[in-house]
Amino acid sequence: MVEVYYYVPADEVDNAVECGLKLSRWYDKEVVIAGDSKKCISALLNPKDDMEKYKSETYRCVKLELAPDYCYVADKYLYQVGLEIPQVMDIYMRTIVPIKDYIFGAYRLPECLVTSTVIGDHISLLNKRLDSPVLFDNSEELYVNNIIETYKEQHEDFADSMLYYFYCSLVEKGKFEKFEDREGKISVFMDKRSGKAYTIKVPNMDKY
Repeated sequence: MVEVYYYVPADEVDNAVECGLKLSRWYDKEVVIAGDSKKCISALLNPKDDMEKYKSETYRCVKLELAPDYCYVADKYLYQVGLEIPQVMDIYMRTIVPIKDYIFGAYRLPECLVTSTVIGDHISLLNKRLDSPVLFDNSEELYVNNIIETYKEQHEDFADSMLYYFYCSLVEKGKFEKFEDREGKISVFMDKRSGKAYTIKVPNMDKY
């Protein structure tokens, strides 16, 4: 069994826990999986992946315990962009994977596509203090950190590269000043507001 999370309107949570979530009523999207169109309830791998509802008084989070055969994972951000850009929706559809094959941190905002009705026996209210601990704070943080760590392992100057182009963007906005040595190896960025200076090595982008 796998554990995923779903937000239910507070006035319907008692009925959901007692009677379950019927797919025909609660589904929110239809996707093509293995050539078949399936109705899906979009749940989360981490309850904090929707902080607005996590903190809301009008929604309650329930934990679903499900057989993995009825669960797939996709990137919700790809779906949102894909509603306007068909090419991205194609990417979304192609990258749907069975939950057993999903690697945590692979998608920025993973959603669990539940393709079956969930009976009440497999639904319980999430106790934020006493329930099963999640392995990471939220999926977006894990996703971004994984990318950064991968590039750090491949390129020893990656941290300098990130800071260099970040500060360059602030120079363009007029918030920083930039001073660079003649050989182009060191840049000094000065925060106009605080007067603080930051010394950054100029990245060699030919290595990337």
